[in-house]
Amino acid sequence: MKKEKFWLKKLLDYTVKIDMIWLVIWGTIFVSFVVLDSIFQTAYPERDVFWEFSLGDHPAMVKVIDNGTFIGVTVLKYLGIILSLAYARKKFPRDYLLQIALLFTLLADTILMLDNISVFGVLAFCFAQYFHIARFTKTNPQFFAGYSLSIILILMFGYFNHVPEMYMLALIYGACLFCNVILAYRWWKKIRTKPADHTDREIVSATCAYYGFILFAMCDVNVALSYLSVTGVLPLFVARYVNFFAWFFYYPSQVLLSNSSFITRKPSKIKKKVVLSK
Repeated sequence: MKKEKFWLKKLLDYTVKIDMIWLVIWGTIFVSFVVLDSIFQTAYPERDVFWEFSLGDHPAMVKVIDNGTFIGVTVLKYLGIILSLAYARKKFPRDYLLQIALLFTLLADTILMLDNISVFGVLAFCFAQYFHIARFTKTNPQFFAGYSLSIILILMFGYFNHVPEMYMLALIYGACLFCNVILAYRWWKKIRTKPADHTDREIVSATCAYYGFILFAMCDVNVALSYLSVTGVLPLFVARYVNFFAWFFYYPSQVLLSNSSFITRKPSKIKKKVVLSK
């Protein structure tokens, strides 16, 4: 069997083994928020809509559409990220680094859902990328020594040159993401070269990791444009489009990354046989 067909067959074989319920849920969430986002962005372009109601004698209001984005769509997207973490915990209970990385991703999304220009949200994403790096390098001491030194130098440069915190964190985050793309590519290329020498799980994991981080990077390009739009550097209408494409790439990236582990089972307990001497 040719290398390309062998690699593709392994991916397809794995896909059909995934619980159909998970596939249906992932697909339903993705299609739903893409369709709903398109409808509301078209019907309420660059508009805010509030729901006004009363709590006893006190008037109150809730923003149900924010710059064309319906709050229900935001909740649906957030639910999808929670499910990615839940899936990884169920499918790969021993891959603690993956679970921690996805947990920080969820934390970042929680913060940014409340404040989409929060530095703490970006900081949480930095930690998420950090733990993904730990996965790929297997916490190699030499790598992390060099990595940590680079981060310290970046922070020192920013401090002494009075660079805004958001730009410093964005630079660190970008460096981490770039590192993950390279590490995932090297892993994927190694397995693609000789797929017959690797297990099915490794083939799937490497492929999901590589394409997951490619989509992650494509998402963050749109996130950067959205930030520049919200802060006034670019026209506000730009955010309407780039926010849509950010999630269009981001959600599939998290689904792929939640499938990027090859640590599948708990270690089996070895039962020792007791031999009774006569």
